[in-house]
Amino acid sequence: MLKICLCSDNHGDIDSINKILSDNPACDYYFHCGDSLMPPEEIAPFISVEGNNDWRFDYPSQRIVEVGGHRILIFHGTRYVYSMKAMIEKARLEEVDVVFFGHSHTFYDKTHSNIRFINPGSTLYNRDLSKPSYARVYFLDDGNIRVERIDL
Repeated sequence: MLKICLCSDNHGDIDSINKILSDNPACDYYFHCGDSLMPPEEIAPFISVEGNNDWRFDYPSQRIVEVGGHRILIFHGTRYVYSMKAMIEKARLEEVDVVFFGHSHTFYDKTHSNIRFINPGSTLYNRDLSKPSYARVYFLDDGNIRVERIDL
């Protein structure tokens, strides 16, 4: 089993990043879906992508990683997040079976067209008025994925 800490949209709030790290010292991977508003060295060990507010920093617009037998697209999702059809097309284009994304400030975990879409919400504020959140994503030995929402 592999354990991933997944967060997004902290918008400069280092306290939430530090809390996630202190509460999760033994993750195999730490991924950030953008809008950290912080340089990479300040959010390490999180591996991040560029959000629509991260233009001052040198982050890639997306990353594709292979973890636990899955091919994962990590991106902020600025142009895609409000259209599931566009998200599915993007995932198919990149030949992935899992998508980690942010931007909407809303926790999301659903499967569409055999592709798992996971948004950890925002560590600062969620637009659906729920508590700020992040996710623990478990890639199980049997190939399944389990997602746990953690409220801050």
